[in-house]
Amino acid sequence: MLKPRQPLDSLLAPSSISLVGASSKDNSYGKVLIDMLLGGGYEGEIYPINPGYKEYRGLKFFSTPSDLPKTPDHTVIAVSNSKIEKALFDVLRAGTRAVTIFGNAETKNNEARLKDMAREANVPICGSNSMGFHNLHKKIRITPFPIPLNLKAGSIAAIIQSGSVLGALANNDKRLQFSMLVSSGAEIVTTASDYLSWSVDQPETNVVGMFLEGVRNPDGFVSALDKAASKDIPVVILKVGRSEKSAEMALSHTGAIVGNHTIFSAVAEEHGAHLVHSIDELAATLQAFSQNRRPTADGIASIHDSGGERELMADIAADLKVPYAKLSDVTLLNIGKLLESPLEADNPLDAWGSGHGAEIIFKKSFLEMISDPSVGIGLYVMDWREGYYLHEMHEKILYELIDKTTKPIIAASNYALTTNQLLAERMAEHGIPLIDGTHEALIAVKNLLKHGKNLKDKTTHTPNLKITKITKILANETRPRDDLCFSILNIYGITSSKFHVADSLNEALKAAEKIGYPIVLKALANNLYHKTELNAVKINLKQSNDLTLAYKDFENRFGRTVLVAEMISGGSEWALGMINDPNFGPAVMISPGGILINLIGEKLIMMAPFTAEETLKRLSKLKSFSLLNGYRGTTVLAVKQFAKTAAAFSRFVWDFRDSLQEADLNPIIVTKTTATAVDVLIIGK
Repeated sequence: MLKPRQPLDSLLAPSSISLVGASSKDNSYGKVLIDMLLGGGYEGEIYPINPGYKEYRGLKFFSTPSDLPKTPDHTVIAVSNSKIEKALFDVLRAGTRAVTIFGNAETKNNEARLKDMAREANVPICGSNSMGFHNLHKKIRITPFPIPLNLKAGSIAAIIQSGSVLGALANNDKRLQFSMLVSSGAEIVTTASDYLSWSVDQPETNVVGMFLEGVRNPDGFVSALDKAASKDIPVVILKVGRSEKSAEMALSHTGAIVGNHTIFSAVAEEHGAHLVHSIDELAATLQAFSQNRRPTADGIASIHDSGGERELMADIAADLKVPYAKLSDVTLLNIGKLLESPLEADNPLDAWGSGHGAEIIFKKSFLEMISDPSVGIGLYVMDWREGYYLHEMHEKILYELIDKTTKPIIAASNYALTTNQLLAERMAEHGIPLIDGTHEALIAVKNLLKHGKNLKDKTTHTPNLKITKITKILANETRPRDDLCFSILNIYGITSSKFHVADSLNEALKAAEKIGYPIVLKALANNLYHKTELNAVKINLKQSNDLTLAYKDFENRFGRTVLVAEMISGGSEWALGMINDPNFGPAVMISPGGILINLIGEKLIMMAPFTAEETLKRLSKLKSFSLLNGYRGTTVLAVKQFAKTAAAFSRFVWDFRDSLQEADLNPIIVTKTTATAVDVLIIGK
């Protein structure tokens, strides 16, 4: 039974290809197109289209798309920018099922017309402004630039929004073995998310690498990440534009400190992707995952031929928070019996003594290490170089050991510029990645270790039954007063300090007596977004005289209406803040609050909605978590209650994602028994 064709099969796995703008002229895109397809071994029909040529390399040229003997699966448009629109019209009218466009639409209006034509015809397009793609398993090489024809088909799918990055990956070191490389270009129709979804459905794909400047289809991106996670296919992303300040003019403090890249990172990681920060880190992590092995424990082990470089790796591992495994006493004893004096069994291990019996020492010591239950990944580390007899010995050892374990084994070179490309290619054929650079190798290891651990829970969320009441508040007030904001919080089960609204000094004094001194006084005039900076908050008012003085000051500067609130003392100050990202929806920032929000600078970003259990799991990884959990003998605070508060806040911002611009609870005071919101800011759209 034939497998049904997928929506992008005609684009990425076509059985026939026409080439508009093909030629036999030297140094032309049109000639490279033909040479790459034929040189790559493409076995389908090829139809060059150009009225100025007759024949090249046994291929007959046709004058127009309508002259072809059959309708092609795929058409490549390689003409000048001014001719793209007409060429697309012609090939769509002739019935092609997919298109690649190398050039650029001349204007935004031209680009819009290209989109409209393609969508009306329901045809996927690679580009415009694409460098094409390479489906190595299908021997399809569609590109206007010469790229090595001897690339070995492997298991890495690469989706690249920069042609130069694709060229760097494809033209240089061949230790990366790709199943597909695609230059997505301007993505006027088909997006990186579509390529990702298609790639994870291909049986040869073990890992996907992405270089992204932007996400043009956020919902499709999240859906594709979820599909990859469900199939345990890692997605490694290098996203540029991290330094952009996307919320510089935000009214709330959260908006000022959470940028769009932070939210993208939260989305990517919660849906199983791994973020890297350079092309070298991208390549290293793709190598590690292409081995298609998973760690069995959270610790690593490494063997070295140098004491100094062993210490270097230990230092960098500590910086990156990559944990070394604590080897069992039995493992250490067995290794110790193998080593020459004065070497000692340890992890990381320097196993080089005089060189006598080195092959047996390294082989048996490394096998002992990777066999230890506490070890999830083994690293075989030296400055690997081609043609060195000792490294050829170690290469042979790795080939013997790779079949003795199911754990990932990585050969790593501390110096990134050693000459080892042929050696690395040989190792890749045996399923062993050779990664150059201590930092890059440990980044790859860190990603291997955390794979699948940050996935968001698939829990369902039911909107609050009192949603109509809150909707009315937000409809009437773009920036509700504090008392209305506290009322909203209470509907979601978030505890706030006791409060009363007063319109006179007498009412304020009565409210203070009822609540009990000390109290907090806040001005309630409109547009007071940052009360502390405006001196519109007075805290720890201990008696009526203090309250009277504070009230009269507020009355003169802000008006008669004030909020009298309970003074919460002690505990630890924390903050919850929401940014409603236009692409991915509401994100919640959790961080130390009050002045600590800037002083410590540590924050956790989670996409709403989430559960209290998820909050605790992620919160416990923060260094500042110790403020809640009894640092150096201090009181253990109500961390579970705080987690419930954060989860309730996430449900609120999710329910009102179409109505909210921002929301802040800062501070929330966490004591031994409670988590109480004492200040709130809600801004509607």
